[in-house]
Amino acid sequence: MKNGRKYCFDTSALVDSWRRYYRYTTFQPLWDKIGACIQDGSIVIPEEVKKEIGAGNDELITWFKPYHAFVTQISVEQIAIVTEIVNKYPLVSQYKKPRPYHADPFVVALGKLTSSTVVTYEHKNSGRNENPSIPDLCHEYGVECCSLSDFFEREGWQFGFR
Repeated sequence: MKNGRKYCFDTSALVDSWRRYYRYTTFQPLWDKIGACIQDGSIVIPEEVKKEIGAGNDELITWFKPYHAFVTQISVEQIAIVTEIVNKYPLVSQYKKPRPYHADPFVVALGKLTSSTVVTYEHKNSGRNENPSIPDLCHEYGVECCSLSDFFEREGWQFGFR
């Protein structure tokens, strides 16, 4: 990555891209490049994002399997930040939702601990202080945050036709 930058990917950056915007069959070079960045550590993936991907039912699960070894395991320091976030904003844990995992506080915590820019498709929740989005939490915790398109531009990634 440019200037040694690191990025922490939220589930939405991978799942929404895979399912909606950059399907593997058309954008395989993009996915190869993302995979290489996961392997070299310039893109970090929290354990909870791995769990959210695994709860899906598409080929993203298969694509992601070779990168499981590069997933950042939950640390005591990460849990401390997650606990602070969830204690302040209980709705962020979404414990009443049917899915068993919720990666958002883990993404923000890992971004902070690794000095990474968080990459997400989420937007700020203006006026919804009780349930902040990832960009809201990043702002509060001093973590840079951007969209996947911004990530491409920052890193100078360009894609052409053959």
